[in-house]
Amino acid sequence: MKAGIAIAGVIIAAVAVFFIVPMVGGGSANVCQALEQHNVSQAAKNISGSNSGPIFNVINSVGQSFATGDTEAAVQTHNHPDIPSAVSCAASYWKSL
Repeated sequence: MKAGIAIAGVIIAAVAVFFIVPMVGGGSANVCQALEQHNVSQAAKNISGSNSGPIFNVINSVGQSFATGDTEAAVQTHNHPDIPSAVSCAASYWKSL
């Protein structure tokens, strides 16, 4: 009985980490928004050549202001129609790291 409770606790903790870490890391309201914000930062880094400096800051700031998560949720729903968008957004977030 104790082993079953321990296993359930580990599973709950793993699921919480899977969804909560991206949101906390990005300071976002949902996991799709966290993924979209991460993608914006990566795009700004690719364009500017670094993750700091005025060009990065401008591109990242403008992009972050539009990153609501709705676009990424739609993309994930289109790419993975049988999986809830929150699950596929979280999986894509972890895959992109």
